[in-house]
Amino acid sequence: MKFYIKQKVFTLKDKFNIMDESQNIKYQVKGKFMSLKNKLELLDSDENLILRSERKILTFLPKYYIYDLKDEVIATIERVLSIRPKFNLTIMDKEYFIDGSIFGHSFTISNYGNVKATISKKIISLGDTYEIEIFDNENIELFLFVVIVLDQVIHERRRR
Repeated sequence: MKFYIKQKVFTLKDKFNIMDESQNIKYQVKGKFMSLKNKLELLDSDENLILRSERKILTFLPKYYIYDLKDEVIATIERVLSIRPKFNLTIMDKEYFIDGSIFGHSFTISNYGNVKATISKKIISLGDTYEIEIFDNENIELFLFVVIVLDQVIHERRRR
């Protein structure tokens, strides 16, 4: 299943549309303006909250928590010390690995060799644009949200 994520450029806070293959908006992601914890929310097409995330502050490497509607942590994303962008993703006690290209333009999400999703970023576009192909029907919304969190981590690093 393929999805496309497009960042809205002329806005004060982070805002992304997530579209299906027919370019229908399925989800939106909104960020909190001037948030120290870099809070993000995944909303459905009716703007109902599905998931939210926030960055753990005062850590050596970025770490994000993803919460469900009951405010329970259902996933964590933690950067791994490496030249290339690499992350450990834990979803309900299952370990996944996110491995990125040297410039952070493509990623794979895998679980011990089984590819669950691929992510590729368009290099020339106004705002960040990603194509995501998800092979795991259980975690579609979560994997889409993980892409946004990865984008935030990479942009934080470039701003420094």
